Amino acid sequence: MSDNVQKSSDELAQHRTELAKLRSELAQNRTLQAAERTYAAWIRTGFTIAGAGWTLGQALHNTENRNTALLIGGAMILLGLLCFVYAWISYKAVFDYVKHTFLDSDKEIYPTKMNLITVSVLSGMLLVIFVLAFSMLLF
Repeated sequence: MSDNVQKSSDELAQHRTELAKLRSELAQNRTLQAAERTYAAWIRTGFTIAGAGWTLGQALHNTENRNTALLIGGAMILLGLLCFVYAWISYKAVFDYVKHTFLDSDKEIYPTKMNLITVSVLSGMLLVIFVLAFSMLLF
């Protein structure tokens, strides 16, 4: 009879171990999804600031305050670009944290790595687009 009790305890321990692994995987997913939402919020903020700078620069381009408008508009576009850079740095920091904290070194993390690559490419493209917009505003 004690053998049956021991077997039940072993099964219970195994079940709890599997649940703990599942909770860890879910925590990793929540952390990455939170980082993606934060990244999206910073990109949205960068677009808003840079778009407002572009609009200000274009709206006041042919007025007597042209230089001031271009300076303020250019500064706002630059601030939007900095938001893109900060968003990428922040996402990369969370990615590295999750990679080193949750994952085994021999475990393949293809979807997570693809997210980082996608975020990096998107951030690079946004930087190029807004540098071109900034140069168009000045000339």
